[in-house]
Amino acid sequence: CGMSNFEGAAKRARHDADDTNGQAGTTQQPALPVPRSVSPRPHHFESTGRGHLTLANTDPIQMGFWVPHRRWATAKFLLPLRRHIEHKRKHNLLHPLTPVMAEFKHWITTHSVYRMWVHTMIDQSNAFIRGLPASEREFIKEDGDTLWLPSYGHFFEVLNEIVTTSPSYNNTAQVGCPIAAFLAVAMATESGVSLFHDTIFNGQLKKVLDSWNAFLKSPASLDKLDVANPEKEGSWISAAAWAAGVWNEMVCDPAKPGYGYASWNDFFIREFVPGARPFQGDKGKVINVGCETVPWQYAIGLRLETQFWAKDWPYSLLDIFGGRREWAERFVNGQLYQGFLSATHYHRWRAPISGTLVRSWVEPGTYYAQGLAQKEGPGTWDGTEAQPYLGHVATRAVFVFHSERTGYLAMVCIGMVEVSTCHIIEAFRVPDGATPVEVERGDEIGWFEFGGSTHMLIFDPTKRIMLADWARGASGHRTDLTPQRLGSVIATVF
Repeated sequence: CGMSNFEGAAKRARHDADDTNGQAGTTQQPALPVPRSVSPRPHHFESTGRGHLTLANTDPIQMGFWVPHRRWATAKFLLPLRRHIEHKRKHNLLHPLTPVMAEFKHWITTHSVYRMWVHTMIDQSNAFIRGLPASEREFIKEDGDTLWLPSYGHFFEVLNEIVTTSPSYNNTAQVGCPIAAFLAVAMATESGVSLFHDTIFNGQLKKVLDSWNAFLKSPASLDKLDVANPEKEGSWISAAAWAAGVWNEMVCDPAKPGYGYASWNDFFIREFVPGARPFQGDKGKVINVGCETVPWQYAIGLRLETQFWAKDWPYSLLDIFGGRREWAERFVNGQLYQGFLSATHYHRWRAPISGTLVRSWVEPGTYYAQGLAQKEGPGTWDGTEAQPYLGHVATRAVFVFHSERTGYLAMVCIGMVEVSTCHIIEAFRVPDGATPVEVERGDEIGWFEFGGSTHMLIFDPTKRIMLADWARGASGHRTDLTPQRLGSVIATVF
């Protein structure tokens, strides 16, 4: 996900990460080979130590955490944005807070605990920036001072500026999520961790994200799909966006305003051209990719309940399923595949098998919560993978499919940061106690709205299911430039 139109270009992030594919379990999947052991690659730390990441040698995105590198985000995104706001203020062009943002500020200001958390989050963020080496503070300087934000009021002004425009195209893995770039420092502070895990606060923040979502569904959000000026800054129809594959095999009409789309969100959930993604293999013998993703992680021997917030982020089925024990227990000792979506990818979901959809729901969750293990210090930005963590706490759509041959199959579509909406098509909403719905593989069942995302497939441990080599070796494919194609075979059932 990404910045806005205020940052310079940066090369696509390609980072080393651990190749730890499994997690401990009491029983191994019968008759299935365990993936070969792979030596872990060295961790990378955000630090000034020799060989560690700095502003000079790092890419902007630490993809394992799904947030931009804090120093990079402050220097290359937040500071230019603050200057942009001050320029508008100086020339009387700064818009007042939107009604929703004004309400959000009033709510925080009149609730002492949340006002304290926001103030201390700003103080701790400023302390982090001031604590950087002098050579790096030079990148983050305004009027002779080194700050994240000058004041409490600036927090709402920056947020207001972001949610009154559409996301810009850029060539980083964070394309599409400017709020994540803004909060890159803050969400890692002690107060930020507390604030963004708080259910009541997230309920208020959701109103802000919903208002931005409403804007992104309006014609006013098409400013960066301007056919009259395709090379404008942040354009999604620029030569750079085309070269990056934004429009590969996608429906568009360059002769029409907005490339034929009614809004930015309409563009975001664009379709493939007919025939671009056929579902492969014998539907009675295979499980297909239902969400087009770059492979991220594989696990076997899943446990019912773990400390998923601890080191290595062990998957906890009970938490992934939102405490619904009746579903979590069905997958104990099973296998799990997780993949990653950039904002440039296809964001619709399709049924991975033919059979019945026995249950589906949207599990509410957090938006900018970092794992508790992500503390300040040299190890904050090492190679451990926080995407599994988000699968336990972030907003997500959960589907449970069934067929006689595959048994139960869960598909969990997880919204990350700005992706506050996981939409299940009405015909495939199956509440508790409802009659299961017949599905054919390839049926469209829902989609993400704006931002970047991740998803999981969780397999029945009572069935003999062999995942494809690329899925079992998922961590070795994290830097793949293209995702695994929708409709390709991810598993064979014996």
